[in-house]
Amino acid sequence: MKCYACGNRLGREDFCAACGADVRVYRRIISTSNRYYNDGLQKANVRDISGAIISLNRSLKYNKRNIDARNLLGLCYFERGEVVPALSEWIISKNYESKKNIADEYINFLQSNPARLDTLNQTIKKYNQALNFCYQNSQDLAIVQLKKVLSINENLIIGYQLLALLYIEIKDYEKARRTLLRAIRIDRNDITTQRYLKEINNLITQQAENGETKDGAPQLLAQDIITYQNGNDTIIQPVGTKEKRGFSSIINIAIGLVIGIAISWYLILPQKITMATKENDEKFVAVSEELAGEKASHQESIKQAETLESQNAELTRQIEELTGTNGAATDNDRLLRAVTTYLEDPAQSDSVMEELDSIAPDYLSDASESFRTLYAKMKETAAGDALKDYLDSAKEALKTKDYKNAIEYYTKACALAPDNSDYLMDLAYAYRESGDTDKAVETYRKVIDEFAGTQNAMDASEYLSNR
Repeated sequence: MKCYACGNRLGREDFCAACGADVRVYRRIISTSNRYYNDGLQKANVRDISGAIISLNRSLKYNKRNIDARNLLGLCYFERGEVVPALSEWIISKNYESKKNIADEYINFLQSNPARLDTLNQTIKKYNQALNFCYQNSQDLAIVQLKKVLSINENLIIGYQLLALLYIEIKDYEKARRTLLRAIRIDRNDITTQRYLKEINNLITQQAENGETKDGAPQLLAQDIITYQNGNDTIIQPVGTKEKRGFSSIINIAIGLVIGIAISWYLILPQKITMATKENDEKFVAVSEELAGEKASHQESIKQAETLESQNAELTRQIEELTGTNGAATDNDRLLRAVTTYLEDPAQSDSVMEELDSIAPDYLSDASESFRTLYAKMKETAAGDALKDYLDSAKEALKTKDYKNAIEYYTKACALAPDNSDYLMDLAYAYRESGDTDKAVETYRKVIDEFAGTQNAMDASEYLSNR
């Protein structure tokens, strides 16, 4: 472990032996970050990818430079089929540690095969198209599109979840269950997948309790059996049974039927109707609650999908800015152009300085040590030649009374050599000759303030007093 203040390697003491900084709290922060990383690693080993992502994000909250945690977080995202977040984590890891970082291998694995990148990009587009089909109530088209997505990217968890919701919408609960079980094999503790699976198991159980076959029709008795209902009794008569026929038998049968019908009508039928009505009411309430829950889950899924889509777009934009794929010149490109220009023609010091000055200070402060060293060396090398060129151009402009260019070149010379009062005096003279008295006075006062006691300061005071 290195000291956060001076970078010296720490011993067992609670302070840095080199700079004396108190590192007790720092040790606890690093220890907490490593503990969350170990927890995330254990969960990832048992395919609890969601839990691992939570632990690794907590680890990075304590120490954003925990390279192992950030690389593992990228692998967890990649295992769930989320390529853009994974690539973002690896690029951030590479910026923090550019040497001997395994994130280089992960990034090269994706970028070395343009066809693979294009395929992954197509899966995102197809998934978004499936979402649009859902918004248009075209469930069949959305299902077909999602099957194509999952055939290309077999680990896309959100794809399995959306496909399961579509199967629930068309009441194909068994397919929805099989789809979610495939997602569980990838990430065993994903909360959304577990919730959907619980609801589907309840629906399948209720379907079985209602005595429905696979196609929803009630089961029939065998065709070689004749049955009929008499009150609460089921009479089963084999085919081909012969009854004695006669007038008395017909009368007895008729009387029995009349009595049975009467009993059923006045005693049994009202109770049956009441029970059936109550049962239907209960089923209607249960189905209404289930539909309301499914609708709420569907709306939540849509919101999650919109959030993921916006996150994907933002991360894609950030990746393009980091890698320069959006067509804009990066600060790395500017430094390379400056070095190339100087190597080709050292006399083009103006162009070299313009490229170096265009590098953002924020990027320079966060850049690697090698980048800053090259920048400083290049600026030091080009500054001397550029200063000479600026002074020669300024003097030539004064000779031709081109005060505008003289002011421009003396201003650049003053920026490169702020401790030289002669350049400020020449700049004030150029302002004065160009007719810009206010800027000339301001420059003379700057000479007086910054170079008090020098001959140039006395000359500037004399000019101000005689003005």
